[in-house]
Amino acid sequence: MGVDGDPSQWSVEKFGPDLARDLRARIPKALQRAVELAQSAREASALATDHAFGPTRWKQQYESLHEQLRELPDVQDVHPPGAQVRVTICRNHLLLPWMYAKRRGLDMRRVRGRLKNHLVRDLLILFGPAPGYDEPTLPGMPATPDEARDRTLLRAAIEALTPQPRTLLVGFACNSDEGLLGVSWGEAALAPGGGLDWGPVEELFRLA
Repeated sequence: MGVDGDPSQWSVEKFGPDLARDLRARIPKALQRAVELAQSAREASALATDHAFGPTRWKQQYESLHEQLRELPDVQDVHPPGAQVRVTICRNHLLLPWMYAKRRGLDMRRVRGRLKNHLVRDLLILFGPAPGYDEPTLPGMPATPDEARDRTLLRAAIEALTPQPRTLLVGFACNSDEGLLGVSWGEAALAPGGGLDWGPVEELFRLA
């Protein structure tokens, strides 16, 4: 499984050639496993909807990622306060799984709208790169939900790690019928309005 070719210069600079190559192979396998477990949960539920698929996939995208990567060098995990999942850290990068689409052929950089995953959004706000454009706040304007959200415990938990990790989005597309459709990873800042301001991106897997 995976996209043919060597790791990009961007990923080699982050992880080194050997680890970057391992991650390119293992991350899609981890997400494939997460989606397969979610498909099995839907089948076992005997429901025609994705009520069992969605929650199982969300939990397993974190767990399967850690299970697949934990034997690699420089891998650890952190359990953010209040979260139901643990986040995998590899060579000082928080690997943040994010399902961006339910159909194949969509570049995750073209996804529009607000990022809905609260944990990923919080971590991008606290530890992600700065957006290329900062929307000015007008005097007297009420705080947005993102501005008003209390992230004190989350900030303290991540800042306690040495060195302090950076964020890296692991985006994937899937659905309960076809399974895993595509995987990419890249750097993104949370832009005003809750969308993503993209930096480097690398494709890891694409369903033929």
